[in-house]
Amino acid sequence: MPINTDPQDARAAAAVMVTELARDFHDIDVEVSWDPPQEPWSWTAQVTLAARK
Repeated sequence: MPINTDPQDARAAAAVMVTELARDFHDIDVEVSWDPPQEPWSWTAQVTLAARK
């Protein structure tokens, strides 16, 4: 991602990458939820198993 990417767009791209990796490598679905940022340059997310449909 370019350095000037909007933070929300960067988080969305990271969440897509994590969900695709979980599906491709572990055959599971996950959900990514972002914690409120403590610092503008530092983000933390929780990755949990998605509910089965």
